[in-house]
Amino acid sequence: MRPTKLTAGVVVLVLLTFLSATGLAAFADIDGIWAESAILTLEEQGLFEGLWDSEFAPSKSLSHAEAQQLLAAAFQLTEEESTELAAWLNQLLVAHPEGITRGEFASLLGSLLGLGEHTEAPKGFYPSFSDLNMDYPGFLGIELLQRLALLPTHMVGRFEPYRLITRAEAAYILDQALRLDEISGVVEEVQNDGRQVVVKASEEGEGTVLTILGETLYVSPGSLTKDTLNKEEKLRPGQKVEILVRDNQALLVKLEEAGTVQALIQGLNKATQVLADILTPAQINALITGNWEELGEEVRYQVYEELVDRGVAPWEAEAAINQDWSSLQLMLQERLTAETAEYLDVAPELINAALNRNWTQVLEYAQVELAQRLLTSEWLQNVMDN
Repeated sequence: MRPTKLTAGVVVLVLLTFLSATGLAAFADIDGIWAESAILTLEEQGLFEGLWDSEFAPSKSLSHAEAQQLLAAAFQLTEEESTELAAWLNQLLVAHPEGITRGEFASLLGSLLGLGEHTEAPKGFYPSFSDLNMDYPGFLGIELLQRLALLPTHMVGRFEPYRLITRAEAAYILDQALRLDEISGVVEEVQNDGRQVVVKASEEGEGTVLTILGETLYVSPGSLTKDTLNKEEKLRPGQKVEILVRDNQALLVKLEEAGTVQALIQGLNKATQVLADILTPAQINALITGNWEELGEEVRYQVYEELVDRGVAPWEAEAAINQDWSSLQLMLQERLTAETAEYLDVAPELINAALNRNWTQVLEYAQVELAQRLLTSEWLQNVMDN
């Protein structure tokens, strides 16, 4: 009889252990639901800590505060980063008073996955849903989740961006997003006419061969573009990248450096700000009109030194001071045609000039752009008001 009693005791102990573990590892109301696996995975990662305990309420809507806390835990955001993200969303979309909508959640997640504050869809983007228009502020975030294949099957065809997202839907989408691989490193080689790229995470490690797709997105600090035939121009050996990957396919490429056109415009912006800080309105007018006698050689040299000291590249300062726009021509010619139409929201005549390789008109536009930005600068407006 003793062995029987021992066996019964072991069975009871095992059952109690199993039941205890089950109670700690899962919510009581998710058994058999469509998003159960995703919910369990996130719960095991501790992402629901401080949100829900015994019951998950999968059909209940997600509040804005809960969404912020969930995403902050998933992407390890600081309190400041989480606050900035919430402020950005409030500017982008009107918050639903009863909870966070599908469109809002997609915008938040898309931003964290690499879009940042980009909201304008690049050329070649078309709605994947019958009820989603391109003028909807959260369009780009929704389309990104669709192209990354993160959405549940019941969102195919219709997305309903104003509908409150449920906890189960949010868990499923977030779980899919966290399953994407992220490869950070340096481009070692571009192969097969730009259709493949080799990325090395370290000098000692082996490179990872990734396939570039027709839907691959390229994100840099001031630019968002879709893949083109000139893939080799977007990814170059020695370039630092962060790439979202599934099955060795590059879905989203985050570039650390800007393109040539973007660098030029950023340089003009920086030059504009510095010039507005150190010149009088009369001197600005002399600079714009090319009246060097009125400007004076000493002031010109002072402007050049100030520009360089404040971080403007010497060639940018030289171009701004001497209006030697032809010196930029060789550098711009290689990339301006491919990048202008995608990056710059400008007048059609500029795009035509770039496509026709009429560089004189293109560079004249750069002069006009600098003049306009000087004349409309906040500093100059304050001077005129006073």
